[in-house]
Amino acid sequence: MPSTRDETGGRVNPEDYERGRAVLKEMLGDGADAAAESMRQLDPDFERMVMSFVMSDLYGREGLDLKTRLLCTIAALTVQGRQTQLAVHVDRAIGTGATPREIREVILQMAGFGGFPATWDALVTLKERLESA
Repeated sequence: MPSTRDETGGRVNPEDYERGRAVLKEMLGDGADAAAESMRQLDPDFERMVMSFVMSDLYGREGLDLKTRLLCTIAALTVQGRQTQLAVHVDRAIGTGATPREIREVILQMAGFGGFPATWDALVTLKERLESA
């Protein structure tokens, strides 16, 4: 299906957008609508890009299951030191079946690639997310 312009002037492929929403629903269940609305309130173009590209084209690809993709995301966010997004993706990974031990092991593995300070911060974030669950 060809892309069309949305109300903000951005290109959107309706099939990609809907596939992205379905992937978000797989991650978050009943919380998917609230998460999408939160992104839309932040910026409508951003929400469209996340659904059409990140959710549809990245997380929606074949070859890896969603849990594995989220564990990869946790590794990347750990080495980047992106604690806010790390907290979000820890919750999403748990929601798709990742265990706290698996997440911890991914974070610990990053000590050799992102350094001990990044790993320390990520372990703190993991601990906080697990305590608040």
